[in-house]
Amino acid sequence: MALNDEYQRIGTLLARRLGGPAIGGLYLPAPVADETFRDEFGFVFLDDGSVGPFYVSLGELLRQLWQRHPHPADYCGDVASLLQGFAHGDPAGRALAVGTYNALSASLYRRAGFEPPERDRKAGLGDTAPGDLIGMVGYFSPLVERLIASGCNVLVLEKSPQRVTPHAAVSATADPRDLRACRQVLCTASTLINDTLDGLLDTLAGNTPVTLIGPSGSGLPDPLFARGVTAVGGVGFASREQLVAQLAQAVPWGSAGRKYQLDAVDYPGLNALLDRLPNGRADTDQT
Repeated sequence: MALNDEYQRIGTLLARRLGGPAIGGLYLPAPVADETFRDEFGFVFLDDGSVGPFYVSLGELLRQLWQRHPHPADYCGDVASLLQGFAHGDPAGRALAVGTYNALSASLYRRAGFEPPERDRKAGLGDTAPGDLIGMVGYFSPLVERLIASGCNVLVLEKSPQRVTPHAAVSATADPRDLRACRQVLCTASTLINDTLDGLLDTLAGNTPVTLIGPSGSGLPDPLFARGVTAVGGVGFASREQLVAQLAQAVPWGSAGRKYQLDAVDYPGLNALLDRLPNGRADTDQT
């Protein structure tokens, strides 16, 4: 089953088990003429207070979202309609589907009393040694700087190579097969939005450890762990109101969230989380 299909299936299951929470508005940042050097996010809000982030700085994606939802804060609907975005090749629909999946996952975490472990600032660096070649899908400037400082070399797969700052320890490639030579790969979760993650994981074939990082990866990671991803970093929001207030003030919203990391070796899994819900055990025949 394709990754998009699995996300839609799990999202639909979550919506049913959580009692069908409705969409309680969207947030879209204002577009600019060129999104290449921005890293902006939209948010899906559920009526139970849950928040689902999704990346929007991909070409014309943000403008397409605004055309589809000119009054995003007023959008109300059922989650099933937005989850349908996983079934189509439309980037705008898929972006909203990812945000919806992330919001449903946040709702499950909260209702199940599960708090993902906080992401250590050294995450992604703990298993590295001087001279290691580290793969990076998407250019994370601060992380590149830390890898270089630790003596690593970095191989970057980036659709916008102009984002890559030249450095003797940094090289770029357009061929994901080159990442097979890396000790590990740090991958942007925006690959869920542009629909390239499935192909990347097939190319690596589980032979290279992959960590998915970024707010777009803030959903249940079961399909990713089943494909050999070793860890997923996301962000959770304890207060929708704080996030909305910071967005309204046009100030950085990072302090409204809490970065976390889920590791495949100790993540409890979808069924175990569903078991914790007050309304009974997981429907294991559906999962």
